[in-house]
Amino acid sequence: MTPKFNVFVLALLLLVGLPLYWFQFDASAPDAHAKPLDIDELRTLAKSIDGAHPTQIRHELIGTRMSLHNQLAAGTGLRPIRTGIRAYELLVPGARPIVIDAGTTAEIAEENNVSEFDSIAQRRVDHEVAQAGLRLQLLDRPSHRGNPAVHSPEALPLPDLSDGHPRAVAPGIVAIPQLDLPNRATMYFVQLADGREFLFTGDVAQVSESWQDLRPPARTFADLGHPDKRIAIASWLMTIQALKRAAPSLVVIPGHDPAAPDGVPWGFVKS
Repeated sequence: MTPKFNVFVLALLLLVGLPLYWFQFDASAPDAHAKPLDIDELRTLAKSIDGAHPTQIRHELIGTRMSLHNQLAAGTGLRPIRTGIRAYELLVPGARPIVIDAGTTAEIAEENNVSEFDSIAQRRVDHEVAQAGLRLQLLDRPSHRGNPAVHSPEALPLPDLSDGHPRAVAPGIVAIPQLDLPNRATMYFVQLADGREFLFTGDVAQVSESWQDLRPPARTFADLGHPDKRIAIASWLMTIQALKRAAPSLVVIPGHDPAAPDGVPWGFVKS
């Protein structure tokens, strides 16, 4: 090969390779900083409302969805990954259940590319939503809202979170609003009666690699035209990692991890 050809190939690699790396694989976010949120504050808030803490968390897998791994966590590859759509039930002795996310419907699932939709699991979720004393939502999106026809007449209204401050919404449960992210994104810290602690991240950390390796979505998916959004995501990932360092036993539950969360049995308990 001639020197001119070698230069051409090198130039071509730089022309294609650098943008590809920048937009698809680079996970850096230099302007990101962890939020001023610490585990002691969350624990204090969890105990600020009198009453029994939940004793157990259970989950239902409603369906799955295929995504590019880089779409969820930059640098993890262009291979597809099957993610899970789940709903969670918090059991409180002598009280109505608390539901975090509520699945969807078969029609909405099809419209939003949800495959392997489990209508039987969704019916179990719908039954508990109709009995719920409190209904929480990680994100105001179709795969989180549940069946719009199902309501609980006994469900308590949520307090106003528009000031952006974490706030207890029930004994042992703290809502962490993420006002710098769209669709009313909210994380939830849960402290069970036996002392176990869980953090529901929602879509800010859709898979474990997101928070463990500080990998926001690739720029192609979360930066073009909205650079502040990716910085906000990276900042929350740093916050999750800091909370885990401060509380090693904290169980972090990503929004759509393929694997079932540790310590969260499958199957809603019928009220």
